[in-house]
Amino acid sequence: MMRSMFSAVSGLSSHQAKMDVIGNNIANVNTVGYKAGRVTFQEVFSQTIKGASAAQGGRGGTNPHQIGLGISVASIDTIHTRGSVERTDVPTDVMINGDGFFMVSNDPNFLNRSYTRAGNFYVDAAGNLNTAEGYRVLGYRVDESTYGENPIFKSNLEGLVINRAASVPAQSTAKVDFEGILNSETKLFPDTSGHGVVGGADSVYLAVGDKFELNPAYADTVARENTFEVYDALGGVHKIKQCFVKIADNKFQVETFYMANDGKMYHATNGGTEVDSDTEPFEVDFVDGKSTTTAKLNITIADTMTNGAGPLSFNISYDKLTSFANDSKVSTTSDGYKQGTLDGFSIGPDGTIEGIFSNGLKSPLGRIALANFKNPAGLLKTQANMFVNTANSGTPMIGQPGESGFATLNPGALEMSNVDLSKEFTTMITTQRGFQANSRVITTTDQMLEELVNLKR
Repeated sequence: MMRSMFSAVSGLSSHQAKMDVIGNNIANVNTVGYKAGRVTFQEVFSQTIKGASAAQGGRGGTNPHQIGLGISVASIDTIHTRGSVERTDVPTDVMINGDGFFMVSNDPNFLNRSYTRAGNFYVDAAGNLNTAEGYRVLGYRVDESTYGENPIFKSNLEGLVINRAASVPAQSTAKVDFEGILNSETKLFPDTSGHGVVGGADSVYLAVGDKFELNPAYADTVARENTFEVYDALGGVHKIKQCFVKIADNKFQVETFYMANDGKMYHATNGGTEVDSDTEPFEVDFVDGKSTTTAKLNITIADTMTNGAGPLSFNISYDKLTSFANDSKVSTTSDGYKQGTLDGFSIGPDGTIEGIFSNGLKSPLGRIALANFKNPAGLLKTQANMFVNTANSGTPMIGQPGESGFATLNPGALEMSNVDLSKEFTTMITTQRGFQANSRVITTTDQMLEELVNLKR
């Protein structure tokens, strides 16, 4: 008779453990990145009163007679399904769109690692990207000396840094590319004896003092005037003006002027002056509306014009230009820029932390790394939404978001708890009823014992 009491006691203990897990789930219903727990039960042991027997003679077989001796907790599982998305638009908030974990560490050598789904990070005074508990977020940093167009990522995992004092040095312009349309219906310039495109009394561009001005009489021979900027080695800005004058069908002559800060203008010639052109005049030819000019115009600005930055030489290509009967629209792209400091940053779906600098340049600062496990349910919870690997979780597989099967990131969002309140409340009711029923077994058994004791009266 005592078996029923001890079975009920084990039932009380097991249901209490289950209620503890349910209570923790409900308490963490709004915890970022929290993974719900689940309890399953198992029968502990059964006492065999009578064994089974096989059929023999004229009698059939008999089944075993067994009495169970209670239950115990079979497992307390961590459910690693993805939680719902909360949009925050905070630049340092990141969510994983699938399996995987962020790697964090409080070790100066980044060898003692923990894993978390909570992406509510922040940047401290030193520029470190941290968790709310101060753990460093791990990834691959970019060598600060390579910030710019050709960043070099380091190969070792370390704490990511978003340094507000970071800067990129100036880069001198090496090439300029023209693209767009020159109007094929531009009026022809009468290139006859006594006429010139630049400098003369009957030219398209007249020398007026220290400047060159467009001659109104030939304004309709200019398909387009375009001004762009180039940069010397110290980041100094230099303005260049190029004009496209139609001198024959499907042929435009390019004239280059340097526009100094003091208002002076210099005509680029191949005479070894302050602004030198290796080809003068330079012409762009078109066939069927497409440029056939593959040669590049090389311009050199003398060191007397660059305030100590040395001479600046760059080439200009026109092979992307077209010429059709349409309004002229021309633009340029170049590879130079002035020195810039970090103004802001953003985190991309591939985990790249892209710095935005004051000179308009964008350069990666680092890239968040992810870890995955063969058995995530085998991870051990520690504190503050973090896990550590165990013998049954396997060793972490490390990769980068969006590559080699790793999930992408959702910047500006957080993964909320995956606790289902409706399910938890339903489970809480059944757990309470199970606990209540087991307590009734104890009460009833006690009453039966009382009756047994009263037999002697």
